[in-house]
Amino acid sequence: MHVTAGPGAILFRGVGLPTSATMAPLNDTATLAAEAERRARPIIAWLMDEERLSAARMAFLFDRFARRLRDAGLPVTRASLHIQQLHPQLAARSLVWDWDSGGAVELGHEHSIQSRDMYLASPVRTIREGGGPIRCRLEQPDCPLDYPILQDLKARGLTDYTMRPLTFSGGIRNAVSIATDRPGGFTELDLAVLDATLPAFAAVVELQHLRRTARDLLGTYVGPNAGERIFSGAIKRGDGEIIHSVVWYCDLRGFTALAETRPLPEVIALLNDYFDRMAEPVVARGGEILKFIGDAMLAIFPCPEASAAVCDACDAAITAAEDALAGVAALNERRQAAGESPLQCGVAIHVGKVMYGNIGAADRLDFTVIGPAVNLVSRLDQVSADLEQPIVVSASVTRASRRQFRSLGRHKLKGIAEPQEAFTLA
Repeated sequence: MHVTAGPGAILFRGVGLPTSATMAPLNDTATLAAEAERRARPIIAWLMDEERLSAARMAFLFDRFARRLRDAGLPVTRASLHIQQLHPQLAARSLVWDWDSGGAVELGHEHSIQSRDMYLASPVRTIREGGGPIRCRLEQPDCPLDYPILQDLKARGLTDYTMRPLTFSGGIRNAVSIATDRPGGFTELDLAVLDATLPAFAAVVELQHLRRTARDLLGTYVGPNAGERIFSGAIKRGDGEIIHSVVWYCDLRGFTALAETRPLPEVIALLNDYFDRMAEPVVARGGEILKFIGDAMLAIFPCPEASAAVCDACDAAITAAEDALAGVAALNERRQAAGESPLQCGVAIHVGKVMYGNIGAADRLDFTVIGPAVNLVSRLDQVSADLEQPIVVSASVTRASRRQFRSLGRHKLKGIAEPQEAFTLA
């Protein structure tokens, strides 16, 4: 029997009637439901212990859930959980649990997966597009193996497989599957117990998912450290602290003229390429990107005032600048090979005290840094442009860093009373 059904119906893949091994030893629907509820009750009570579970990692939660199903009598050998994501890089996350190896492994799927054969020919797609639960009796000789995953599971000796919708608020359809290697597969009672637990499981998974999404999005837009502070309650205007930090600022030269002569989509693509080269080394060296300002980028390398910490942060910031400029040079080789003009940019670095926190209007805030140190580094960027020096640092950086420098002379900087000596790498 191979039935294709619409939403709400079960897709059976297999032949013949259930054998005695696959039938629940219950006489009627009411008795089956009552027994399923009795077996599911401890799992639901465990899931509703929100205080304990809300802080658990998703992989840990899913591992415990699969084991609880086994404790309730379900012969689960393999399970998977598939959740759609609101994330700039990932379209979905999957967790795969295996009884033989133990534990759950998390996999991230980029947005491009939605056009790949692996997804298009998967039961996950069927569920997300509104299909009903799927049941595949793999041990039946005529069971269609029309999802590639079924071929793999049958080859492993699994006998039965089902994927059920896991519905979040707003009707968002995710998916959970279980499979077994028990001869005869799952009983109807097994599946009834699973279905009885899924609403509670969906509620707990959605709670964790929303918290993770909030952290992911805050980290994407304001940086991981600032995002965690906001998530932890630093949300009022003026919330913040004075910190000691290396301030790192880069700027693209001639961007205004470039933006006026090129189509906007091309300009946006160029900026994204440029920021990729600048941002990655900063993060890799321990910096935190606070904002993109047109064609400029502001980042910090927080450090205690202890001399060794400041020295390490200054050296990390300088190395990040060198790596970033090397990345732009590689980008320029590609651009020139395509007949495009090279990009010119510079990096300015200073170290000092900044206010790190919420600034803005009462109902529209920005989590950033302000203070004289930020003003000075932005003015040093102009020195970098005027003297065509790719890296310019302040005197305070030269006193802290292990690197060697040469002076670029003293310069009158806009808005700063005393002329400031600027330096570049020797």
